[in-house]
Amino acid sequence: MKSELAEFLLKSNAIRFGIFRLASGKESAYYIDLRVLPSFPTYFRMAIDAMRDEIEQGIGSNSVDYICSIPTAGIAYASALAYTLEKGLIYVRKEAKDHGTSKLLEGYLKHGSRVLIVDDVATTGSSLAHAVDVVRSNGGIVDHALVLIDRLEGAEELLSSKGVRLMSVANIEEVVDMLHDADMLDEDTVRIIKAHIGSR
Repeated sequence: MKSELAEFLLKSNAIRFGIFRLASGKESAYYIDLRVLPSFPTYFRMAIDAMRDEIEQGIGSNSVDYICSIPTAGIAYASALAYTLEKGLIYVRKEAKDHGTSKLLEGYLKHGSRVLIVDDVATTGSSLAHAVDVVRSNGGIVDHALVLIDRLEGAEELLSSKGVRLMSVANIEEVVDMLHDADMLDEDTVRIIKAHIGSR
């Protein structure tokens, strides 16, 4: 299932290889845009099933009360997971809105509940770490976070420093290996991507 999903991500341009400038201003040898995946129900379901399996095998769904995400890309994944697992859904804003209640945390969170942070991709982990801080400040317990793909650029280490374990369906190195095994990536591209990963 992971290999089939990886192949579709490449075919749909959800993963592209080349030179790209990220939101952080850094250059990257590849770009991941998982916002396209929910437009393809079969593959989106495959992704959600893989994330659900990661939860069941990694921590067990009974150890989660709420699924929490970060706008915008991660909300589609978190919503589907929360619905599938019959868990409450909440989300954390990057900034408090300047009207209404000015809350950072949207939705209802019962104090002392166990919360799993979910996003589509992990890079440096700053957005995930922000969500951890907001949920904890609102009485939630956070020990784990889950993403579909980990770019291996520091998120695991940052979250670990906060006592949170990052889980992923796959990391970028595994995705590259799967695509290479399927003859969809040549040796030169694999070498460039792995050098990029190693330089982080």
